[in-house]
Amino acid sequence: MRTVTRSRTRALAVLAALFAVVALVLPGGVGHAEEAPAQKQPKQLVVAASQSVDTFNPFMSFFAIGYTVAGLTYDSLIDWSAKDFKPIPGLATKWEESPDHLTWTYTIRKGVKFSDGKPLTAHDAEFTYRLMMTDKAARASSSDLVENFAGVDAPDDTTLVIKLKRPTNQMLALDNAIVPEHIWSKVENIGDFKNFDFPLVGSGPFQVVEFKTDQYIRLKANRSYWDGAPAYDELVFRYYKTPDAGVQALLAGEVDLVSGLTPAQYKALRNKPGITLNQAQNRRFGSITFNVGARTKAGRAFGDGHPALKDVRVRQAIHHAVDKDELIRKVNDGLAQPGVSYIPPIFSTYFWQPSASEKVKFDLAEANRILDQAGYKRGPDGIRRMPGNGRPLKFRLLNHADTPSEATDSEYLKGWWKEIGIDTKIESADFTKLNDLLYLGKYDIIFSGWGVGPDPTSILSLHTCGVLPDDASGTQRDTDTFYCNPAYDKLHEQQKRETDLASRARLVKQMQQILYTQAPVITLRYADTLEAYRSDRWTGFVKQPAKRGMISGQQGNWAYASAKPVVKEEQKESRTGLYLGGGAVVVVVAAAAALVVVRRRRTADERE
Repeated sequence: MRTVTRSRTRALAVLAALFAVVALVLPGGVGHAEEAPAQKQPKQLVVAASQSVDTFNPFMSFFAIGYTVAGLTYDSLIDWSAKDFKPIPGLATKWEESPDHLTWTYTIRKGVKFSDGKPLTAHDAEFTYRLMMTDKAARASSSDLVENFAGVDAPDDTTLVIKLKRPTNQMLALDNAIVPEHIWSKVENIGDFKNFDFPLVGSGPFQVVEFKTDQYIRLKANRSYWDGAPAYDELVFRYYKTPDAGVQALLAGEVDLVSGLTPAQYKALRNKPGITLNQAQNRRFGSITFNVGARTKAGRAFGDGHPALKDVRVRQAIHHAVDKDELIRKVNDGLAQPGVSYIPPIFSTYFWQPSASEKVKFDLAEANRILDQAGYKRGPDGIRRMPGNGRPLKFRLLNHADTPSEATDSEYLKGWWKEIGIDTKIESADFTKLNDLLYLGKYDIIFSGWGVGPDPTSILSLHTCGVLPDDASGTQRDTDTFYCNPAYDKLHEQQKRETDLASRARLVKQMQQILYTQAPVITLRYADTLEAYRSDRWTGFVKQPAKRGMISGQQGNWAYASAKPVVKEEQKESRTGLYLGGGAVVVVVAAAAALVVVRRRRTADERE
């Protein structure tokens, strides 16, 4: 519930109007009042959220909001610098690599405690990584990492030793949540565990204390946090079904920070009093993903994807029928860069650009030529048919109902694809539903997008053969397109072992080149992060990176941990006035409760 601060003028007016009442209630003078002052309301930073949460299990969080909350609740061995995304100490204060590159020894920070008061030691890190090694669900997002672990041991409270099967460059990318052994050792089924036992126990700067589905997540500041307690009491992520609703809440003062703004919303907030805008680089990309043939590791097909999308020529033709520059002009108002592959320009070391001859240009004639040559002939209705079985090229295009820009994108794509003989049926659903459909293989083309970390291994692993599911249940969510290419996998293994940065970057770029030409996914854009916050109430947000950095969507918790409430002189004087003659003010407010306080409380409860 947001605290409403009365202005000094209003406070004085109320005191003056009710002075006589005070005198009657307290005939002996204010010095004899025994009533206690009203309980102080927590200072809350309220952030608008567009995604709902399905789990607080850090091993099973795949949505951006879940990842953010996990990073606030739990610490990791290694953090990513706010300045430039370089690895820096987290729970591990230092590390040492053996001469044969097969043993890594980490020194664990002393004096760290979980939010329930129990100490965090190297044994908790040992438990976490052993759990990931032995439990398929626990290693869902880090299989590339732990499958190379030969053993994990904690010889004492401050030492963690990890032995490897093969040398790897991933040992400074250990940003996995370290969970408390005394809590998680009691969990019987990691894959089914939602972690809804509040308050959550972690070692991060905040702990989740309350959650209501599609309403809010409330986190309480960890006053014993080893890196310094936050400067406010609570962090609240409040869910809004539409971006416009979040913007209106910002203007009304019910929300302090909104991210993911559309260009129109961003421009409309310019010069609004008390609101500061932030246009930042983005570590995310937006894309469309093809169902290239949903199948298990054993090769058993499932789902209902259109078989024509298994043909790389069809996907390449569709790529030529996407005008990325036009989408950026019309949908992003120019505040984006055309997409190429999975790693965005913010990570310049690994960012790949096609050569002039490799670049796929918007060219409807070329798209038609490719399809003609591949034998996809037009029928009487103008829609192309598959060679052989004559099935028409009618594709379902699924977008997120709560992302208006995708609805606009869909209409443009439908129009361009009609010009090349493809019929498109646009369908919308929420994040959860679309993800369910994707992993069940029940789609043709779907809007997607990922947040990319400083180390490229995790994001590139989404297209390896090893992450194909074991079954068709849709519960294993490691793949993005069901793509499998042995040549791509070979490069992936090589880049994981390469210790020379320049050589590794070349391998990573070759992988992106394969994705670009094979087109299991088309990266549409790298849109700028557009944010707005109440600068009349908050300051001190540390952005990441230092140059054109973001507040929301960081690889870490820098912004939320560093935010500070603005304390105005007017507010200081108002609070001082409330405590002068303490009991008198309390009694006056109590006497006026039927007229003022009940109405305020009801309004606040309705917002909640």
